[in-house]
Amino acid sequence: MAFTKRTMPWDKASQSREVLLSREWLVTNGLGGYASGTVSGAITRRYHGLLIAALPAPHGRMVMWSHVSEFLCFSDDDIVSLGSEERAGGQLDLRSAEYLREFRLEDGLPVWTYHVRDLVLEKRVLLLHLQNTVHLIYRIIEGQTRPRLRLRPAFQFRNHESTVNEGLPAPYRLTAMEYGYEINAADSGLPPLRMKLAEKLEFTISPQEMDEVIYRSEQSRGYAYEGALWSPGFFQVDMRDRILVGLVASTESWDIINVLEPEAGMSAEEERRARLLDEAIPEARQAFPAQLVFAGDQFIITPAGRAEEAARAHAAGDEVRTVIAGYHWFTDWGRDTMISLEGLALVTGRCLEAGYILRTFARYVRDGLIPNMFPEGEKEGRYHTADATLWYFHALNRYLHYTDDRTTLRFLLPVLIDIAEHHLHGTRFNIHVDPSDGLLAQGQDGYQ
Repeated sequence: MAFTKRTMPWDKASQSREVLLSREWLVTNGLGGYASGTVSGAITRRYHGLLIAALPAPHGRMVMWSHVSEFLCFSDDDIVSLGSEERAGGQLDLRSAEYLREFRLEDGLPVWTYHVRDLVLEKRVLLLHLQNTVHLIYRIIEGQTRPRLRLRPAFQFRNHESTVNEGLPAPYRLTAMEYGYEINAADSGLPPLRMKLAEKLEFTISPQEMDEVIYRSEQSRGYAYEGALWSPGFFQVDMRDRILVGLVASTESWDIINVLEPEAGMSAEEERRARLLDEAIPEARQAFPAQLVFAGDQFIITPAGRAEEAARAHAAGDEVRTVIAGYHWFTDWGRDTMISLEGLALVTGRCLEAGYILRTFARYVRDGLIPNMFPEGEKEGRYHTADATLWYFHALNRYLHYTDDRTTLRFLLPVLIDIAEHHLHGTRFNIHVDPSDGLLAQGQDGYQ
């Protein structure tokens, strides 16, 4: 049962189809990875895709699954497309608008409802927590008609910051495995993308290159906006003896992928989100405040790219946490983390994770400064900030107000003293306490 719902009804007769291209959704995995797109299904940003995996340095976040074309194949040979795409030359295909009846967010997760003939079909996108695994789930809600579901995935393996015309070089390689299929990009150093559908699946090898795909948001921002996707073929499954089908894609091992089937994955995520509300203050457990709890959950992450940091923390009996400053393109920034700590982690009852965040940043203090930000795909931070470290003191003060955690305070005290001494005597970027007035001064050529 959903605790919160935000609904966008769709009436093709009275609404502009452009709305479906401008409304976007986002699902995250607690590692910094995500899935994101438009309600229409068309990809309009370089960051759009069904799996943007958060991988260890030097990779960072990689677009591993860009697009899926969805078809319902009926017994009378009629084929209905639920997908959308835009190609060069003004070829805008929004066939999904013909059948979409509603888009909604249930506890922050996207759900589409389509009406085709007498069939009511529901689609969901779910990322498993702390995994680079996406479940694309289709469920028949009403109707006697049972078509075949055909899904053609398409790929352009690249860093999520790369322009859409800078994909990794071909060839891609498709390999049939015991549990499903693996797609590899030659000489990329990336893990394979592993995909599987329900039992009794069919996979038809039918390579296809989708040329001249238009990313209209990139075009509006003045960036390269035309790219190509590659598809090895399509999955197909008969819905006559089932009401639910899940297509799974992941960079995890098969042992991990096979632990949770789509229904079990949905149940696990529902339980996790219920606990988020249970931990929050009572005023935030329903209505709009509950939506904010789910929205805030997207920003607290265990950074997948810094495995060495996690190993050191685990050896000390601790955990690593940080805060993504924003999606899609931001990483974790010191200032943003400390400003948002109270709202994201303390008001929501995630005090244990707030402590993890403060101790994580303490391990990165260099010359009395916490990092300004961590660049994508790198292990060390950059320190060109005068105020982030001051916000660290503020965040710690708020943390102690909520928790009275004297153990963490004792752990951090040497770090706090070191910070104060470096500011008194001067540190990087000419950051120092001005002896004439006791105020903080800074400034170095080449930096704002």
